[in-house]
Amino acid sequence: MRIKCVLFDIDDTLYDASLQMNMARLNAVKAMIEAGLPVDIETAYGTLRKIVDEYGPYYNKHFDKLLERLGLKWNPRIIAAGVIAYRETSAAYLKPYPDTVPVLLKLRESGYLLGAISEGKSVKQWQKLIQLGIQHLFHKVVISEEINEEKVTPKLFEKILSELNVSPEETLFVGNQPNMDILCANQLNIISVRIRKGAFMTEEPTDPRMVPKFEISKLSDLLEILKKLQS
Repeated sequence: MRIKCVLFDIDDTLYDASLQMNMARLNAVKAMIEAGLPVDIETAYGTLRKIVDEYGPYYNKHFDKLLERLGLKWNPRIIAAGVIAYRETSAAYLKPYPDTVPVLLKLRESGYLLGAISEGKSVKQWQKLIQLGIQHLFHKVVISEEINEEKVTPKLFEKILSELNVSPEETLFVGNQPNMDILCANQLNIISVRIRKGAFMTEEPTDPRMVPKFEISKLSDLLEILKKLQS
């Protein structure tokens, strides 16, 4: 069956989200130390990472909790310094991979329906797409919050397939997490393509259901896969 639709994960698939977050947190810690946080970078950064792992990336009191964990009094100046550095660094590193825009444009020109799916908060993920300058290239975008889910689930795929009016067999998905989005795509018989990027680059599948149909190291490799599938 001919492929009509290509779906993409957002973080670490269309841009380097892992580098963005790591640098934003590191620079936030440096700014907090310059503002008076009385600990070394390694201690502050390590503690912050543990807080993010514990409370999740969408918790809005990471820096407040950092002071608490370090046994320090709440200090608005130190927290504000961290917030500013985090936001400025995050914006600076929010850039698409070099081949992201060319690939999306090529797919649009070739007549494919394009969709983006992601876990997370809808406004946050839309902010990323807009700042990346690629929001207009997708026919549909569905974020897990819209279906009351915290993570990517088969329901997320089912919703966007329904809105695009395509079947799983007509769809190809590109993502980077074998234990989540690749697994969900496989469960629905969507052709799965894993891109080896970001935080999960070296992670190997722990279950046969997590093994992708194809693997790529850069987004531009996708064009050759589609060419073979359509021949």
